[in-house]
Amino acid sequence: MKKILAFLLMFLLFMTSAPVSYGQPQTLSLIAKSAILIDAKTGEILYEMNSHQQLYPASTTKMLTGILAMENLEMDELVPIDAETPFTEGSRIYLLEGEQITVRDTLYGLLLESANDAAVALAKMISGSVSDFSVLMNAKAQELGALNSNFVNPNGLHDDEHLSTAYDMAMIARYAMENPIFRDYVSTYQYTVAATNMQETRYLYNTNRLLYDNINKVYVDGVLRGCKYEGVTGIKTGYTSKAGGCLVAGAKRGETELIAVVLGSTDMGRFSDSIALLDYGFANFKTVNIMKAGSPLGSVQVKRGAVRQVEVATAEESYATLPIEASEHILRTEVLLEEYLQAPVKQGQKAGTVQIYAGEELLGEFKAVALEEVEEGGLLSVFGIEDSTANIIRNLTFGIMAALILSLVLYILFKRRQIKRKKLLRQQLAEQARRKKELERARWEEQYKGGRSY
Repeated sequence: MKKILAFLLMFLLFMTSAPVSYGQPQTLSLIAKSAILIDAKTGEILYEMNSHQQLYPASTTKMLTGILAMENLEMDELVPIDAETPFTEGSRIYLLEGEQITVRDTLYGLLLESANDAAVALAKMISGSVSDFSVLMNAKAQELGALNSNFVNPNGLHDDEHLSTAYDMAMIARYAMENPIFRDYVSTYQYTVAATNMQETRYLYNTNRLLYDNINKVYVDGVLRGCKYEGVTGIKTGYTSKAGGCLVAGAKRGETELIAVVLGSTDMGRFSDSIALLDYGFANFKTVNIMKAGSPLGSVQVKRGAVRQVEVATAEESYATLPIEASEHILRTEVLLEEYLQAPVKQGQKAGTVQIYAGEELLGEFKAVALEEVEEGGLLSVFGIEDSTANIIRNLTFGIMAALILSLVLYILFKRRQIKRKKLLRQQLAEQARRKKELERARWEEQYKGGRSY
């Protein structure tokens, strides 16, 4: 990112008559041991401090538990509560053995109240045991780009082996926030759980002060201010005596959406640290939309397909991160489409890439995909003839053959009739000749008999 920003600054200096000075990225005064700030849309790292240092993530762990529950369970399913789960330590919603509570309500307990018992109940429902669920957690974390994490429980209660990094939590958070259900949960301040078969109505409140708290004040860059943050989107708090204050915080202003992670801070320091990071991000960077999802990019030839080509478009929104004062005009795109696709082609199949450049510096790549499914073509597709054209050719061929056959039949009928008429004519002529001979014979006989009477 630093290399890209340096290039952009030089480019701006060259392209503008007024001098532009960004200076070196400032060092923020943070309490946390580790921190990172990323652009949620592009994944660009905007600020980092010991971002790959392994630390205890505390209840920020529950982001991963929550997204796994949303992807593996139905919201209206009932969560089985065994005899062990109610005795989970730490923050709880006080689940009872045999209580009938839905996945939806349990997730609100997990992500708002940071309930450890809710985390255990969901983990057991998905995998059967906490240890088996931990295997699933680690596999998912690696899939999302986590590099130095090891999760041994679903709630973040202290364990010497339960470790993560600010970078890894940012990758997990970025993925989770793409899920609209997760996004809705972590931005909710208050939720009411209706009475169950064993409990009265529960009122749950989010532990993330950035959502609501203007009463408690924190110092940010020497200024005392409320915790509530403009444009906050969530997402998850964490605290244990060993981990200290942890917070994954998100905020969005216009097109720019940021995710900040702090680990190893203090109870209130996690909020001041996150505010400082988000302030720095919004003051210095912006997210630019380059292409909308579904933007047409042209067409690609299809070999052996029912059609000869398929239309191609962007698969998703394309964004770039720029310094706040940088002009969007420095950006350019290059579309690199495949020479051809082999049928059958699936809708959404990759058909090329879109590259975004600032000058000659590559900022990112995005998939170009086929807009429609293309089935394998018929016999003539080997010659590049579409099925629709092949159908026309086949119909014309059948039409010509039918016309030829009909003409042949008509010709045969005509010839047969002609032969029959000739035969009839010959018979008539023969009959006429026979009658003529008989007539001449009769005359001769008459003349002969008449001659003898003299």
